[in-house]
Amino acid sequence: MSLFKNIAADINAANRFSLSNKIIIFCFNRGFHALLWYRISNRLYKWHIPVIPMIFTRLIQITYSIDIDYKAKLDGGIVIVHGVGLVIGSDVHIQSNVILFHNVTLGRRGIGAVISPADGFPTVQKDCIICTGAVIIGKVVIGENTTIGANCVITKDVAPNSICKLPEDHFITYKKNI
Repeated sequence: MSLFKNIAADINAANRFSLSNKIIIFCFNRGFHALLWYRISNRLYKWHIPVIPMIFTRLIQITYSIDIDYKAKLDGGIVIVHGVGLVIGSDVHIQSNVILFHNVTLGRRGIGAVISPADGFPTVQKDCIICTGAVIIGKVVIGENTTIGANCVITKDVAPNSICKLPEDHFITYKKNI
């Protein structure tokens, strides 16, 4: 898809999600702004223009606390809700109609410049919802139409049409001394 088609798809997806006016989304939606600058940075990177993509990425990090690597592959029609703390690594691929909430991390397990064959970055297929605080790390595939619940840590592939959530008994309770 072209740059402008992806941007239009992002606005339309945000409009479907929030029912806000498209002009309001374009002017005031920080998730859309982060995607817009990512798309410009990514295009400059593909044109082999150095440094400027890194500067744009840094400005979005400072302005919105959203870290989208300019090398990532994000299809059009993505919605970022709130966005603060969102991290998307360099080789992540996110397909269309995905909703990302704040404090989501999509990255690799390892650290350093060398990526082992067992390590890698996630792929999120179309029509997924990734809820607040979810961490998806490693070379995993999140299948189409899947919902990843809040604070889930995903390190293995998830089948299409799945719902991942923490167990209800995961909460810690204690007796308070009064």
